[in-house]
Amino acid sequence: MNRTKMVEKQATLARTAQERPEHQFTNLYSLMTWDYWLDCAAQKVLARPGSSTAGVDGKTRDAFREEYEAQVQRLRASLKDKTYQPEPVRRVYIPKSDGKQRPLGIPALRDRIVQEALRAILDPIYESDFMPDSYGFRKGRCTMDAIAVIMPLTNERTKHLYAIEGDIRSYFDTVHHRKLMTLLRRRIKDRDLLGLIWKFLRAGVMEGRLVARTDAGVPQGGIVSPLLANIYLHEFDVWAERRWNVTPQEHQRRRYQGHGNYRMVRYADDFVVMSSAGIADVEATKQDIRDFLANELHLELSESKTVITHVKEGFTFLGFHIQKVCSEGRWVTHLRPPEANKDRVKRRIKELTGRNWTWMDEHTRLTSLRAYPTSGMEPAVPLSGLWTEADHGTATSG
Repeated sequence: MNRTKMVEKQATLARTAQERPEHQFTNLYSLMTWDYWLDCAAQKVLARPGSSTAGVDGKTRDAFREEYEAQVQRLRASLKDKTYQPEPVRRVYIPKSDGKQRPLGIPALRDRIVQEALRAILDPIYESDFMPDSYGFRKGRCTMDAIAVIMPLTNERTKHLYAIEGDIRSYFDTVHHRKLMTLLRRRIKDRDLLGLIWKFLRAGVMEGRLVARTDAGVPQGGIVSPLLANIYLHEFDVWAERRWNVTPQEHQRRRYQGHGNYRMVRYADDFVVMSSAGIADVEATKQDIRDFLANELHLELSESKTVITHVKEGFTFLGFHIQKVCSEGRWVTHLRPPEANKDRVKRRIKELTGRNWTWMDEHTRLTSLRAYPTSGMEPAVPLSGLWTEADHGTATSG
């Protein structure tokens, strides 16, 4: 019953957002104190395996469940009288495929519940605004949906033969807080809800026993972080849409004039811009992208990782290698796992099937193999439930 009420309210928010693109929402914070709203958020967070991972307060779902009603009531009361203050996130690191480490911020369990309640308010509003070519952490969308857009662009008719492989330097650590709040105010006119988001942004990070201020960024690991990250980069999507989403007539005219056409596909902070233009035009466009991100969003492209590649050379996006090759007298585009990923998986499978694993029964060994991630990296902490893959699509493996 509670879940039904929440879905109905979310549908109302989504419908208003769709029908009134300029509407600014008010009186949203009160939803955070509704009995069923917070209860649904708590049940959803506690159902995730990641709720067994503690934040800085050391509390996990078992301790929360022991006095569930009292815990939820205290949380609701602090939100109602506006005394709620999130704890700093606990900083942990997981290995990346390039040998470096990715920082994660694990919120306290109570803060994850409040973030889930907040996400449930914001998501139906902003999902109505997001562009079709944005795929990361959105409900019903995954990496293969993004790949499916790119593949036809390389055919002989459209001839998008150059790819600008975009890499934003330390994106989740460099999101400009005040710029993000400015963008949120375009849709949200509820000072209390905006104040709650600001508290989460400035809650700080605890590493070991030291607490550091957070003057920029959204923590990778926070439930609401992927949504806030998408809201921020939505401005990039709008900029690209205005420049490159032209009529069919304009599309043809640009081709005849030798300017070519462009299409951007974005998955969270990973993006590729495909182009049918010549190399000089593509290089100029790469500079335009760099200038827009720097001047409007205070973001920096990585010089070494943001490159222009011809599809015949091949490029990697979202863990897939895309390359145009001549096969049996005709050009076709292949989609395959990168060699480095295949080698890494082969090594791990060899380890899991070696003689030192003979003590393990067949069922357990198969379960271990099936659970092994394609990236070849094992996380240092349970991540399920920290990021909301189930609600926003499939995360990349990089």
